[in-house]
Amino acid sequence: MRADNHKFLKEFTEVLTTNNGKSSVYLTQKRLKPSLDLEESSQDQYPILIRVTMNGKDKKDTKKDKLKLSTVVDTGDLDQFWQEYIQIIKNGFVGLKKKEKKKSKKGKVSK
Repeated sequence: MRADNHKFLKEFTEVLTTNNGKSSVYLTQKRLKPSLDLEESSQDQYPILIRVTMNGKDKKDTKKDKLKLSTVVDTGDLDQFWQEYIQIIKNGFVGLKKKEKKKSKKGKVSK
């Protein structure tokens, strides 16, 4: 089911707050290609399809409580959508941590 952009962002926020880092959330973003009939007319800009999926809590029955959200963002609305989308991701992904850097060995001398 494809929702409009505002409804998608609202539901995505609710999903991340209720999930609270317990289950994996998968994000997919790709260019939405036109149908084969319209391929002859060249376009410079294409809308973007954004999907959010999350498996259910019971791993044996993957269809149980499986979540699928998607929306199509037109190129004119893209800047505003990205700003709101990124804020939701930053606030909602609590389980992420920064990559640890390796400590350099000071005792070695390179040739």
